[in-house]
This record gives sequence, structure tokens and C-alpha cells, in this order.
Amino acid sequence: MYGNAGIFLEVDLSTGQTEEIAVEEELYRLYIGGAGLAAKLLFDRGDLEAEPLDPESLLIFAAGPFADTGMYGTSRFSVCGRSPLTGVWGQSSCGGNFGPEMRRCGYDGIIFKGKAEKPVCLLLGNNSAELVDASDLWGKDVYEVTDALKEKYTKRHKVCTIGPASENGVLYGSITNDYGHHAGRAGLGTVMGSKNLKAIVAKGDRRAEFADPEGFKELWQNTIRPAIDESIFCQTIGAFGTGANMEMWMFEGHTPTKNWSRGLWEEGPETLSGIAMSDTILTERDTCRGCGVRCKRVVKVEDGPYQMEEGPGPEYETLGTFGTMLMNPSLEAVSKANEICNRLGMDTITCGATFAWAMSCYEHGIMKPEDYDGVKLEWGDIDTVIEMLPKIAGREGKLGELLAKGSRKASEETGGGSEAYLTDSKGLESPMHDPRCHWGNALAYVMSVRGACHVSNQMYVLEMGAAEYPEIGLDMILEGMSTEYKADAAAKTLALGSLTNSACWCQFAQVSVTLPMWVDAFNKVAGYDYDLDLMMKTGVRVWYLQRCLGHIWGAAAEDDTLGLGAMTPVEDGATAGSVPDLDTMIKEFREIRGLDEDNKPTRETLEAHDLGYLADRI
Repeated sequence: MYGNAGIFLEVDLSTGQTEEIAVEEELYRLYIGGAGLAAKLLFDRGDLEAEPLDPESLLIFAAGPFADTGMYGTSRFSVCGRSPLTGVWGQSSCGGNFGPEMRRCGYDGIIFKGKAEKPVCLLLGNNSAELVDASDLWGKDVYEVTDALKEKYTKRHKVCTIGPASENGVLYGSITNDYGHHAGRAGLGTVMGSKNLKAIVAKGDRRAEFADPEGFKELWQNTIRPAIDESIFCQTIGAFGTGANMEMWMFEGHTPTKNWSRGLWEEGPETLSGIAMSDTILTERDTCRGCGVRCKRVVKVEDGPYQMEEGPGPEYETLGTFGTMLMNPSLEAVSKANEICNRLGMDTITCGATFAWAMSCYEHGIMKPEDYDGVKLEWGDIDTVIEMLPKIAGREGKLGELLAKGSRKASEETGGGSEAYLTDSKGLESPMHDPRCHWGNALAYVMSVRGACHVSNQMYVLEMGAAEYPEIGLDMILEGMSTEYKADAAAKTLALGSLTNSACWCQFAQVSVTLPMWVDAFNKVAGYDYDLDLMMKTGVRVWYLQRCLGHIWGAAAEDDTLGLGAMTPVEDGATAGSVPDLDTMIKEFREIRGLDEDNKPTRETLEAHDLGYLADRI
């Protein structure tokens, strides 16, 4: 087998037994790797009746076929399972260096089942695996655990770990690879915590064999690498991070403010943007393994109430959720909140968005201080937010317990009209890209496999004009607040998102690399024998499978919508009065993708994509 190892490690935490599972080559061609292959393995090997935090529920780590190629952006890996936050398919993509190291240990992925009697750590070597006691690490934060494990083994060992939030059952617990790289969304760290699995440590030296090593070397050096190096998009985020365009996006109505209730806040992005960060607290640019883009920020706050040692800085999403969404203009405060969330192991999108939902509820009298331990959340009061973060991680007090559930479940418990301030889809809070600015993004959010998500598709970069794919008919001008072409574009970019998350190739690289380059890379590395049509059909197949897992777990057409807060027009800014016409776009999307009135693929659709085995299950 080329590119891939052909082996997954299955770990039964209840018995302590490990077993190497050979995966047939055809499954790689059909499901690629990463999140795509993980979905197939979960369907085939998992107990689909299990609740997300049941011991029988599977948790799967999976790398893509490019994991050890050295191409920019290919060090990512996927973590997959049933989300405790949403109840449907959960996947989270993580950068860093664990993916290639897992492959160098001889494994394309790890399947965890069961629950250990006490906290454990999985130690991986060259086709070797050992569960070791981690009781002394339980309760420690992510940085402390990473430090301890690198001291116990070597600094070259790669570490994935959870923090106290996942141990305590916060529904949006994250998984961290070596301090600054996070599988944050969908609460899969909480699944890991429910299994008493504290960490995974890997160090190997196995190397994959490529189908056409000389051809791949030429493709990378002469075609793909120059395309990424010369990309204005990649140069910009390399220089100023993912927050580079924050000021421009605010004026376009792209960046949500005050829990999505305002269309413009001029002063916030001036102090929060990537440019502002470069001028103030930035100390270094960091990167995922082998990537020349170097979009990661390293920051230090020298003094004051938000003092922090040099460490990973906030991405654009966190600048939004703990900045513009809360009406907090302090970059130093956002950085401190980001550091605390990183250490405790909490997704900053869901966490910040849940605070914003709660502030709306306090503002409108739905939540009152006397009902929540005397705590009041007010716009701009970032200090109270920072004080609350450890309480959420520990599920302490009535407010800490409530906010640990995420905004959708918190609203269901609170009632009183609190649903008016939700901005999620299927229980996953929307990222910081307002679909009232780009309507196609609304469609991509609701038809995503995991809830509101901008990395399960390339719709938002397409609508902004940052990418085009003429080979599949996506080279038209897309008007933001219009339904024209949006269903076709969303259908195709959701397939591209499935390819990205299955190949585990960074989205930033994807928008800089043409689709024919993708085809060549798959063939020269893994020998998949794709042409463009077959590659795209494979992405669509993965999308159908992951959506069907959601249907098996209860998702229906009424869940394919956005929270009322994201569907209520703002009165100011460039998007004043705009609300996405979801009904029109969903109807057109349904026709393109062969879905029935419940937004489920028909039997004929599934059979046409080699998925007939799903028809009787949905």
C-alpha cells in the first residue's frame, strides 16, 4: 500500500488490550482517510445505539494519506465520533505534528472503545502500543501534562492531551497537540475524558512508501510549493495571522458583534485585528510541522491584569468570540481568555459564543444575577468572563454548570425566550463568519455534517473571492446577499470540504492549490488512480456517509436551520436588513444532491455513490 500504512490500532480501554486492524486498500480509495475513513470504520465497527459518552461509543483518531509527505499543511489529523454537544456526527481537525508522528509509528489511526478503570495514557512507538497509568496527570492542565510527558520521555515525543474541562464533562472539551494545536470543536475531548484517557504520546521512525516518489517530488517542488508560496492569501495570513482581515470584514458585516445583534463596531477590530496584534503583543510566528505559511501567532503580555507568559496566541475565531461578540476591545484580555481555555481544554468558539448568548439573556431579563450565584454578565465585562472560565471547566455553581452545556442545551434548560439569541446549527455554535453577509455560507452551515461549520466547506472563501475552482464550474462572481448559484456552489464546496478533512490537508493550502494538483498528489502519493470526476465523487460520498450518521442519530430536516439570532436582521452596517433565504437555497440544494423532503438522500442517490448499505438505516 502506498502513502498510507494500511493499519489502524484498536484500543479496548476496558480490557487494556490493543490490536492492529488491517484496512483493505479499496476503503482508502472510497473514503480517502482522515474523517472520511473514520466515518466508515465507525459505521462498520461501532455500536450506533451508544450515546456519545457511553463506553461503547467509539473515538477515532485518523491521519490522511499525505501525513508524512512534508507538503505544507498536511500534518493535520482528524478526531471523530458522536458529539456530546450535538448528538450527531462530530469531527474536529487538528494541526501541529501528531498526525505525521502517528503515521511514523506505523498507524493511520487509532480506534478507542470502552472505558479504563483509572486514568491512562497511550504510548506509541514503532508498531507498538502500551497503556500506562496516568493517575498523576488527572486534574492537571494541558500545558502541565505536555511538560510532564515530554520530561518523562523526550521533547521529540508528540503529545495529545485533554484538560480538566473534558475530565469534568464540559460538553465542548477539546484535545490539544503540543500546547498550541487544538481539535476543538464538537466536544470530542469530552468523549476522551469519559473513557479515562488522559493523553496519547507518540514517537516513531517508520516512513511511508509513495506510489511515484520522483513524480511526487517534482510535483511538490515545481508546482504545489510555488503555488502556496506565491499565494497572496497565504502570504497575508502568514504575516498577520488569521485575524489579518478583521477590520475589512467588520465593515463588510462579515464579523459578528454583540452576539450577532450589531452590524458594525468600528473601534473593536482596530484593537483586535491581526495587524494590531503584530504591532503590540506578537513575539513570534509559529507553524505546524513542516509548513512554510507560518500562520500561528505567539504572544506575550508583559504586565497588567492580563499578564501571560509567551505562548500560543488567539486565532481569528477567538478574537471574535471573546472580543467582538462580547464587545470587549482588549486584545490582551482576549489573549488571556484564550490561554485559560487552552490550559483547561475548552473550545473557544462554543465557550465564547455561549457567554455571548448568556449576555443577551441577562440584557433582556431572561437571566438574573440572583438566580446565578449573584453573577451578572454584561457587555464588555471581560473580567467576569475570565473569572468564570475555571468555574465552567469545573462545572462549579449554577452558572458554571449551565454554561458548560453550550448555548443550545443551556437555552433548552433556561427557556423564557432565550432561544431568540442562539446562533447555532444542530447545537454547534456558528463560527465568526456571518451568513447574513454571504448567504451561501448559511446554506453551507445548515447542510454541514456536524452543524454550523466553515471548515467542512470552502463556501466562505469562495463567496469572498479568495478562491475559485473553474474545473468544476465555480468561477462565477457570487453576490453575497443573493441566492443565485449558491446551492450549486455549496454542494460542490461541501464535497471539497470532505476531501480536505479526509486528506487532512489544511484549508489554507486547499484554496491555493488547484484541483488538478490535488488529483496528481493523490495519485503520486497514494496511488488512488483518481481523475477529477472520481475525486469529487469521493468527496460527495464522504459527505453523504457523515450526514447519514447524523440521520441515524436522529437529525432531520427541521435541524437544518440556523439559530434565531443569526436569522434576525441587524439595523446597522453593510448587512442591515439582510436575512438569508434558506428555504429557496435548501430546495435547490435538495434537488442537486438527490435528497428527499426530510433532507435525507434517497435510496437511488445512495446506491449511485456506492452507499446502498445506508439506505435501510435511514
